[in-house]
Amino acid sequence: MRISIIGLGSVGNAVELGLKDFHEVMGYDIDGRGNWKDVLSSELAFVCVNTDASDDSKLNMGEVVDVCNRLSEDGYTGLVVVKSTLHPGTLDEMEGDFPNLSLTYMPEFLREKDAVEWFADPDRIVISGDDEHIEIALSCFNWVSKDIPRIRMTHLEAELGKLAHNAYIATKVTFTCEIERIATEYGVNPYPIMETVWTDRRVANPAHLTPGLGGFDGKCVPKDTAALAFVDNDPNSLLKILKDRGHKKSVELRNMTRKSET
Repeated sequence: MRISIIGLGSVGNAVELGLKDFHEVMGYDIDGRGNWKDVLSSELAFVCVNTDASDDSKLNMGEVVDVCNRLSEDGYTGLVVVKSTLHPGTLDEMEGDFPNLSLTYMPEFLREKDAVEWFADPDRIVISGDDEHIEIALSCFNWVSKDIPRIRMTHLEAELGKLAHNAYIATKVTFTCEIERIATEYGVNPYPIMETVWTDRRVANPAHLTPGLGGFDGKCVPKDTAALAFVDNDPNSLLKILKDRGHKKSVELRNMTRKSET
């Protein structure tokens, strides 16, 4: 299949490298890489542009909307597969704004520093859209083992699922930071305490549960956690306090304050 990648950051680069052995793949970015004419001649376009958080924690959909607007105005006839993280309700709204585009959503679940490796070996493929469009999009991933789940859902479910994934990571990290704080206050080692947790068969993974690593950080987890809290109408929700308790800067500040008091 002739595929274009719009946006060549960490996600777009991983998608391009991961698909090039199986399809004819062309990359495009507003920084000058690639040719827009190649995008318009492709059968399928992956949209991998940034959706950074705005000041109020809502994700900024400007770049995604700009790309879809340009595709719409230029009469693109292929399938548009959005991989950028989206604010809940975005895809439904864009389907109304751009009725001439065939839109699907396939959020990505990569760890930034291992993006290429994780794209090549996914845990699952999440996708939303019309059945016909989903089948076309999934056909790009026939090289992925049949044992890997292909999870179909509505646009809103996929948008919330992506945010929930990163908020769960933030929750685990925040929990670890809280236990580490309590252990330090009692003068005991937090490592065997958390090992007691991660060796349980229902957990069985020390990732995000290892003391001493500080709070959650990076490009995606903080902004997606804040974005999910933004759409939560309950002011007392755990999601509202994750950033204050678990963000790396908050943890470092509390540690500095505690050391200055001792």
